[in-house]
Amino acid sequence: MFHFSKDTNKISRYFISPGVCEQPDGKFQSAVSLKSGQGSITQDTVYTFSKLFETAREAVEHAQLEGIQIALSK
Repeated sequence: MFHFSKDTNKISRYFISPGVCEQPDGKFQSAVSLKSGQGSITQDTVYTFSKLFETAREAVEHAQLEGIQIALSK
């Protein structure tokens, strides 16, 4: 299960929240949530990444950078 940061960054019209999930082998997988809109028209898209990291911090940093790139490309 991914755990997403409560600290979000706003890029363009998206709120970006990086997430991390510890794998059985002790490595970490990253994901990022991009939310837009509000109320009943909120859209939340989660992207997961296949690369594994040695630390949770590395996974979160990767998710944050990827989220920024995705938001800027939309």
